[in-house]
Amino acid sequence: MAHAAKFRDMLIDGCAPLRDALRQLCANSKRALFIAEDGVLKASLSDGDVRRFLLAGGDLDAPVSQVAFQAPRFLFSSERERAAAFLAEHNLTAVPIVDDDRRILDVVLAHEVVNIDDVEVRELTKNDLSMVIEFFDQMAGDTRAMFNRGDVNRLRAIEHLNRKEEDDQIHFAAVVRNHDGSETMVGYAFLWELERKLPWLGIAVREGWKGHHLGRILLQYLEDWVRPRGYGGLMLTSVPANIRAHSLYTRMGFEYFGVYPDSEFLYLKRFCC
Repeated sequence: MAHAAKFRDMLIDGCAPLRDALRQLCANSKRALFIAEDGVLKASLSDGDVRRFLLAGGDLDAPVSQVAFQAPRFLFSSERERAAAFLAEHNLTAVPIVDDDRRILDVVLAHEVVNIDDVEVRELTKNDLSMVIEFFDQMAGDTRAMFNRGDVNRLRAIEHLNRKEEDDQIHFAAVVRNHDGSETMVGYAFLWELERKLPWLGIAVREGWKGHHLGRILLQYLEDWVRPRGYGGLMLTSVPANIRAHSLYTRMGFEYFGVYPDSEFLYLKRFCC
């Protein structure tokens, strides 16, 4: 295997105890492992698989094969150019590249192929309804808890897209184009209560695209949208546990204004001119 050294720390024996897989996932920071027999791909294991198994009462001494996904996604070597879109489309952090016998030749990691310059931000339309639903469906549990508690944001987006009359909201999608011409939604942003001088905003980033500055791009896009329209600033709320987001908001010029009645932190950015 030409690139075996690169992904050796992502291979694990299916008979190994889950605690070994957990240690390996922590050590390699790649969020995925693969079971291969004689180099042939057999199964995959993500950090999410481990988390769900343990939360359901699973045992750390259980064999990895009991927890692993037995129909792993992969690309043949001739399809390698599809890796970026494939990773985004299937919400993966890594995808094995295999030969015709499904022997692993390489592993492509999401952070290696994400190209932020490929992202287009545009307003959502009624034709995007299925794409919006898929975007919310792919959210991990912690993302749902922080961005879509009670399914409020999904339902509000769906209601907005289904309305026949205009409302006081606008919703945007950050999309990348796939090899077949279709689009994958990698980010979502909204502005609510547009009749106010300081509208509410919200942003969310697809799981496999986190850590690539897309949140910053979405915040800047919203600011660039409201400034020339005479708004006085922007406001948002964020759950206290979302520490990473709080840091982003501060870097983007938002100020912390205390705890909102729903127990979330309130941030405002006021335009001076």
